[in-house]
Amino acid sequence: MTSKLFFFLSFILILVLSSGSRAAQFKTPSQERNFTVPTTHQELKEFIKGICYQSPHLEYEVFGQSVEGRELFVVKTTAKKNVQRNERLRIFVFAQLHGNEQSSKEAALLLLARLANGQYNHLLDKMELWVVPQVNPDGSEVNQRRNAANLDLNRDHVLLSSPEVLALHRLFYGFWPHVNIDIHEYQAITQVWEEFGGFKYFDVQVGTLTNPNISRRIIDYSQNRVLPHIESNLVEQGYTFHDYLVGQPPQEGLLRYSTTNINDGRQSFGVLGTMSFIYEGINGRDGFAENLERRTLSQTLALEALIERVAKDRRQVIRMVNQERRNLKRGDLNRVAVRAEHFRGNNPLELPLISARTGLDTMAIIESYHPEVNVLLEVNAPRAYLVPKSDTLLIELLQKHQVILVETFPDPSRVYQYTINEIGSTIAESNPNLQLTVTKNRITGSNFDDRYVLVPLQQLKSLFLVLILEPQSQIGLVQYPGFQHLLQTENRFPVLRAH
Repeated sequence: MTSKLFFFLSFILILVLSSGSRAAQFKTPSQERNFTVPTTHQELKEFIKGICYQSPHLEYEVFGQSVEGRELFVVKTTAKKNVQRNERLRIFVFAQLHGNEQSSKEAALLLLARLANGQYNHLLDKMELWVVPQVNPDGSEVNQRRNAANLDLNRDHVLLSSPEVLALHRLFYGFWPHVNIDIHEYQAITQVWEEFGGFKYFDVQVGTLTNPNISRRIIDYSQNRVLPHIESNLVEQGYTFHDYLVGQPPQEGLLRYSTTNINDGRQSFGVLGTMSFIYEGINGRDGFAENLERRTLSQTLALEALIERVAKDRRQVIRMVNQERRNLKRGDLNRVAVRAEHFRGNNPLELPLISARTGLDTMAIIESYHPEVNVLLEVNAPRAYLVPKSDTLLIELLQKHQVILVETFPDPSRVYQYTINEIGSTIAESNPNLQLTVTKNRITGSNFDDRYVLVPLQQLKSLFLVLILEPQSQIGLVQYPGFQHLLQTENRFPVLRAH
């Protein structure tokens, strides 16, 4: 080999190695500052554009805007062209629905940095990953929970009244992921827990689907395969983990798993056959940047553990989700639970806490532990619903959810209408809730299509439709102020049932 050729090849090798070194140096804006301050929206925008420009495996899209006009970004992975899309597990990650939960955004950004650095290249042919690092940029900029219109975005998944959540759902419908991860934070240091004597102080809590209508196979896999894997990965790295618990200490009320309501980012997509999770990392004592590095790293590690687990089991997960969606599309619902409540289990909960007095680890025995969800009321699902054409508010809502509507249809053979006998009130999941008693009467007539739009249950939204349209549902539209008109038509519920 001549000396010139030797030096030329050496020079090329140095370029390749230095190029690879530079490609492996992506850091998030907050990481560049040693996590002293969270990432701003402008920094987020520049970071996303930078990594997507330089990484062959990432691309981004602006899928919406916030109330104040800030862009909403999704970053997507790409795979080898010879890999069929239906062979890859589709995973959807979105963060910071609540603007004052900064580590949720930072964990999503750190996940993207690691993707750009090539840490997950071995998974890219097994999965397709879409990451929305920030749903609520307006709230984030001022570190407030709600968006600029004072809406709690994680309580807007039924009405879709905010531009941010509406855009998120439209993005979901363009992707139809098998697995969904909604990242949040919880506030550990609260007065009621301090008065009890200790705090829940887990780095990460993870919740699975809890609505009693969800596929038992999906729930069992989530609880028995995914959660233990996340826990073991966190514990090995020196972090703490627990199943997601909400509620008050014993002297204040019951402690339970999270809501069965479909009005959040986990359950709203879960009733569409998705394997869905909620992440709750610990917030800082200042509600902002305190301990941001540990918060971010623990959330990211928990994300990596889940992604690795489901990617490894991708064929099993795809089969489960596809089977559940086939059932929903056929309208195979039979009886649907429309009222449920949390009940005490057979054993008290041994709950690790941090002592409010000494700051040391302690253990509390929680007798008011309510881990069981029991069904209080079920209804038989109809073949279809008939929605009055005059109710433009309801029809517009169904259109936002991309529900299939049929304006011309054969007269149904049997049509029933509810008569509302009594409107009472109760407490459901610790919140005030309307409780109706009704009777169902068959009605006769013809030309229903002149006055009604048919909403068939043979569609993917079948379970969602029953849960929002049944008047006795504790999570139905009658519970929302904007839809009280459904209860004000001479005791006749205006949405009909076709069998």
